[in-house]
Amino acid sequence: MAALTPLPNAIYKHLVRTARKLRRSPEPRGITYAELAAAVSATHPTHQRSPKLHAALTEVSRACRRAHLPCLPALVWRAGVGRPGAGYYAVAHPRALSDAARAAAWERERARVFAEAARYPRTLGGANGGAP
Repeated sequence: MAALTPLPNAIYKHLVRTARKLRRSPEPRGITYAELAAAVSATHPTHQRSPKLHAALTEVSRACRRAHLPCLPALVWRAGVGRPGAGYYAVAHPRALSDAARAAAWERERARVFAEAARYPRTLGGANGGAP
């Protein structure tokens, strides 16, 4: 399994820290695309609507699936809407066709991310397959 490229790797690490921190909250939610972009922009300048940010989230989603881990980008949602954008569902839940099915799939996935936050390795991919 190939290692994540630099921006997806930064996003992965930030989302793992976020999941571990927020899972202790009474009602863990996640972060907005803008908050994520701001968090990684110090080393990888981007903004919330950047195609490279969304491509990086897709790379993280696919890496999580290959590693049999809950999809970390389930933590990222659109401000004002409170749910991920369409790109998330196309990658993470392609079989969820109705709005209700997408919402339910996302809620389940987000709950799994928080419940299994300790399982995420330090890195994904690479020669050792991302073992902790």
